[in-house]
Amino acid sequence: MAELPERNAHAEDVFVSELSDSDDIGVLETAITECLDARRPQLAARLVGLLEDRVEIEPGTPLYRAQQAAKLFLFNKPTAAENSWSALDDAWRETRKKMVLRARKRMRNVANGKNTRIGRVPGKSTRRH
Repeated sequence: MAELPERNAHAEDVFVSELSDSDDIGVLETAITECLDARRPQLAARLVGLLEDRVEIEPGTPLYRAQQAAKLFLFNKPTAAENSWSALDDAWRETRKKMVLRARKRMRNVANGKNTRIGRVPGKSTRRH
């Protein structure tokens, strides 16, 4: 049984490079199965890439599941819009951006000696609770 690396990119890179030098297919298969059992499909997908040339992968096996995970991660990369987890997060980001721009403009006017009124941020309540 191979011990899985920590959940960071550097440790996983070292782990994959060590296994890529190995000629023992059984060790690779065991590591892939352990990755899947530990719910680490990305690491399993990287390891199955080392096996594809050496072994015929049968449907229904853990190796087949890892191969499917590899295809999922390689061909279905989410876009930035898909990574946005909610409309609330997007709305907050936009409101925060407007508030920061307003504060910057106000500070620039103070630094330059201008005395112009900066209007309030649209959509922001002026009521204090």
